[in-house]
Amino acid sequence: MKKIVTTILGLALGVSAFAQVSIGVEAGAAYGGMTQYLNSADRNATGMVGYKGGVNVNIPLGSMSRFHLQPGVLYRGMLGSESSYYKQSATGSGTPTYESDYRKYVLNQVQVPVYFVFKSGDPEFDYNHFFVGVGPSLSYTVGGRLHQIYSNSLNGSERVRDNNDPLVIGTGEYKDIAPINVDAAVMLGYEDKSGFYIKAYGQLGLLNIHPLADSRNRFNTYEAGLSLGFFFKKFEKYKY
Repeated sequence: MKKIVTTILGLALGVSAFAQVSIGVEAGAAYGGMTQYLNSADRNATGMVGYKGGVNVNIPLGSMSRFHLQPGVLYRGMLGSESSYYKQSATGSGTPTYESDYRKYVLNQVQVPVYFVFKSGDPEFDYNHFFVGVGPSLSYTVGGRLHQIYSNSLNGSERVRDNNDPLVIGTGEYKDIAPINVDAAVMLGYEDKSGFYIKAYGQLGLLNIHPLADSRNRFNTYEAGLSLGFFFKKFEKYKY
């Protein structure tokens, strides 16, 4: 992950030698979630409100072009979901039994979006403009927590296990979440001549990030949010 971030920042600095690059910061709120398909059961999971902040770079694709490339490095906190599962049955002798499983996943991620952006208006004289962008986003889970309350009853004896621990990141048995995801992302916003901008965005995870990632277990993420930002470097002749 560090190599990817370093490569993107290196490309941005290299392009700045011959292109009018703007470096910006942004922060905002987001609503995101994760589907929970566990042991062939599709749970009714709900999402969470979180936050996002970081830096991005605007690289014009030509001195008078309306098209731009915007890579960035953002930290996303509190992405996750919670769900409850309950099943009641009976033994062969008619003794009632039940199984209950509550799970709350909280993911903290570093995200590296790369947007291909179109900006409206005249590239030379239009100071304020709308913009729209699409592109991929790489997400890497760096931390989080899993709160699980599991209980069952058999022959009148109830057993409860309540664990609230840091996420075990990785793939395979005894892991909680796979580290890497790839998202399809889209954004729409408005930027004024001073460099301030507001944007709405949405993204959908394309990979199954369950640590087993098989036909019986699937996690897929989704996210939407609103961000405010500011580009520090604005040029007199080239307002974009």
